[in-house]
Amino acid sequence: MSKVIAYRNTDRYCFCQIKFNSRERVLVSVANTPEPGIKVIKLILFGTVPYKTIWEFRAAGEKKALEKMIEMFSGADLPRARHPLDAITAKLLTCRSCGEAVRVLRQAEEKFPGR
Repeated sequence: MSKVIAYRNTDRYCFCQIKFNSRERVLVSVANTPEPGIKVIKLILFGTVPYKTIWEFRAAGEKKALEKMIEMFSGADLPRARHPLDAITAKLLTCRSCGEAVRVLRQAEEKFPGR
């Protein structure tokens, strides 16, 4: 089963690292400034080196962007999260690989209001 390797959600940091069943690792980073957004980066060398961004989402100019990002990842199968990092983490833990994660993230992006 996929699992969270590292998690930090403070005023200064908002990220988590997930290790999939495939042994691939990703870093999920949520930003609020200068514009709200999420970036998912594939990691290599035991999760120590960023390799490439596999998915990125920006909600520039959106009112209540963080709330809308939570909605984007919430569904009938997952409980409503209090923060976008928690919502995307719950969604990604259901995935087994980076490829599957990208598909799930693109489907979630289609749910974002105004897209």
